[in-house]
Amino acid sequence: MRDFKPAARMLSGAAIAALAACATAPEVPTWPEPVPIPPAAEPDPIGIDRNAGGYPDKYLELEDAYESLPPTGAGAPGIAASRTAFREASRPATPVQDYLPYIDVAIEQDILVAGNGPALQDRYTRIQIVTLDPDSYDVAGVAGDGRKSKKETRDYDKESRGWLSRTLMGSRNVTRTLIADFDISNPDIKTTKALFSSTFRSDNAKGEAWTTNESISVYATPYFKVSPNTMIEGRFRMQLSDERSSSAGANVMNALQTAANLIAPTSALVTFFNAPAMLQASNFLNTQSTSLFGQSITEESTGAFAIKSWTADPILIIRAELPPAGDIKNTQKKEGIGKWVVYLEPPIPSVFTASTYGGDDGAPDFEGVSSADILSFNVGMDLRVYDYIFSRLELSDQITSLNETGDVNTARLICSRISRGLSAVGFTTFDAAAGVWAASESDQFTAAARTALQAPDTCGAMQLWTEMTE
Repeated sequence: MRDFKPAARMLSGAAIAALAACATAPEVPTWPEPVPIPPAAEPDPIGIDRNAGGYPDKYLELEDAYESLPPTGAGAPGIAASRTAFREASRPATPVQDYLPYIDVAIEQDILVAGNGPALQDRYTRIQIVTLDPDSYDVAGVAGDGRKSKKETRDYDKESRGWLSRTLMGSRNVTRTLIADFDISNPDIKTTKALFSSTFRSDNAKGEAWTTNESISVYATPYFKVSPNTMIEGRFRMQLSDERSSSAGANVMNALQTAANLIAPTSALVTFFNAPAMLQASNFLNTQSTSLFGQSITEESTGAFAIKSWTADPILIIRAELPPAGDIKNTQKKEGIGKWVVYLEPPIPSVFTASTYGGDDGAPDFEGVSSADILSFNVGMDLRVYDYIFSRLELSDQITSLNETGDVNTARLICSRISRGLSAVGFTTFDAAAGVWAASESDQFTAAARTALQAPDTCGAMQLWTEMTE
């Protein structure tokens, strides 16, 4: 043993010296220069004219793209075309793979950056979701020979379990649902819609039950007034669950739709008074869907944008696929369930009439509209325009004074208060003016007070009403 110790020490010393030499004088390897990869050919831009400026011939530098752009169309912000050119110049030749296996969402960026359609400010619009599956919903095909053949259909026989399997393996609940959420700011609106749902419940006591629901066309919101800062955020969520107990709900979509109908707004217009009901409904539906799913797979894709001008083209396009019912984690055997598009309805200036004069301002034509029609319009649960004006705006003292004196200044105060109040709860300038006229025609005012209130120079609302009805 003694003879080996010195040798071990010598080897140890040699190793330490070698390490020290490596630490003090490392050898830097030299690598060959990489071969430059030729740039991929940029595809031609889509030939759609948004009136926001054309595309430059070459994308050499951002500054060159800036200078080579032609003038923007009328009404479009000057930066819009530059943003379009920058986006096209920076787009990779090969699209990036989407990380979500079951949901694909596309947003129409050209419209959002430089839309030049009719102005939406101080107009009403609403969100509509429509399917884009012609094989299923071709009108001529369904009315004639029935549905066209489809590869991807639900196979109830394949999902079924035998009596022995139900006895030995216990109950099973498979749920697959596509949900759309919209958060709108200015006005503050939140709404939830189920676009597709398929459930399979299997247990030894009740046997087996299948439920499939799909939305062909739904309105996600009633009409709402667009303000200069209105923003829309759309979220599309796929929730998948495979539960081994009977606690999960069997028909998710019916539960969501039933709850939505119970607490949905009663008015065709989103106002200050019914917007909280929509928020309550959306929160309830989200809570219910979460509790129904328990352990689940959830995918969500979000897109947010401001709306300033209207276009007939879709804002968002959604494609959804589902895994097989037997294995919700199997992304390799997914099957398409459909495509949906999100539209904004054409803007309208009034909810009291569908008639307009046309022209650039698109003012509504109130011919044939009575004051009773306007005052009976619902703005909330058991709340009409009449109730809001004469109960919520605290005008009783001013109305009494105007009825007694016919004072012009008092009439101006009442006119301005009603106009601002109606605008604040969600009416356009046109409808606010119509509300002032309708209020003046009510039984709350004497003939002298009505004359003072309806004078064109009383306030801006009556001036606008006079111009619309002359």
